[in-house]
Amino acid sequence: MNYLIEEQQQLTDLEPMFARLHETSGVVAVDTEFLREKTYNAKLCLVQLGVEQHQYCIDVLAIPDLSSLAQLFADEKILKLFHAARQDMEVIYQTLNVLPKPIFDTQLASAFCGGDMQQGYGAMVLERTGIELAKTQSRTDWTRRPLSADQIEYAGDDVAHLHELYIQTHAQLEQSGRSDWYLEELETYYDVDKYSIDPATAYQRLSGGNLKIKQQYLLKALAEWRETVAQKRDIPRSWVMRDDKLFDLVMQQPKTEEAVKELGVFGRKSVTYMAPQALQVMKNVETSDERVWRQVDPLTKNEKKLCSSMMAELASISERLGIAQGLLGTRKDLESLYRHRQSKKLLNGWRGEHVGNVLLDFLLEKQA
Repeated sequence: MNYLIEEQQQLTDLEPMFARLHETSGVVAVDTEFLREKTYNAKLCLVQLGVEQHQYCIDVLAIPDLSSLAQLFADEKILKLFHAARQDMEVIYQTLNVLPKPIFDTQLASAFCGGDMQQGYGAMVLERTGIELAKTQSRTDWTRRPLSADQIEYAGDDVAHLHELYIQTHAQLEQSGRSDWYLEELETYYDVDKYSIDPATAYQRLSGGNLKIKQQYLLKALAEWRETVAQKRDIPRSWVMRDDKLFDLVMQQPKTEEAVKELGVFGRKSVTYMAPQALQVMKNVETSDERVWRQVDPLTKNEKKLCSSMMAELASISERLGIAQGLLGTRKDLESLYRHRQSKKLLNGWRGEHVGNVLLDFLLEKQA
């Protein structure tokens, strides 16, 4: 049964069920619906809970006190089931200031057993249960009210089959002998730093290795300023200034508001108050001889060929281990390993022994 929970008392009425889940170390399936087009953080609109044969669609926009829901997510005696958990955990953390723990991610578990790292919930439900879910509401605006019966049915379906997927993928994971690797990977999901951005680190999203040193420091400072403005105004950072426009500002280094206006890096209305701020940021930048980004030269033809060989070797490792290739590493990871012979991702934990060191040995053989 699908239930829409849109009043405070209705959520209060669920609290005895939450208490039973705590007492029995129970399991709850979780999904969310959100919108991220117009705000800095995604706007949480609906939380779906699946308990046994019932689905509860909680309208978080209509209910002022969500503390009991936050307590449910924080309760470490209750296992929370997700499919592709990261975005759901991000929006839950940013809205309720709590990270669901412990969790089980059916997509991640399946990937450790050779499944597609990007397989969606509907595709997995169809593959494993033969049930085809409706897709009619996949692009709906979840901020609009009232919610329709079709929307509630669609949202409820997103948790209705999660427990069955959990049973199947958990059993596969146990049989594969990869449970320890899976749990190690899952620990990274509990790092709160992954779900919030410190403006001081915003520059790390950008690539400034080919800029001059002063330009690098200008880019770093402007990226921090842009992130701060976006957070304070709760708008997407691109609404403050797009990445390409950020680089235009750094390359041209205008000295006056009129020069900034001529560059067209801001909108017609925002330029009047954004231009003075940006100019002040650029004026106050302090530099040093130390580069912010390492200079990255393009790979030569032979180097690209070697990295392609590394990708082929990664595919072989994936096949030998029976683990999705996308979980092992990306082309970018391999190129970084090739350039620096270092990688926080590929040379640590379970990947270190079974992926990173194998690829380094492969490189040595190729370059011998």
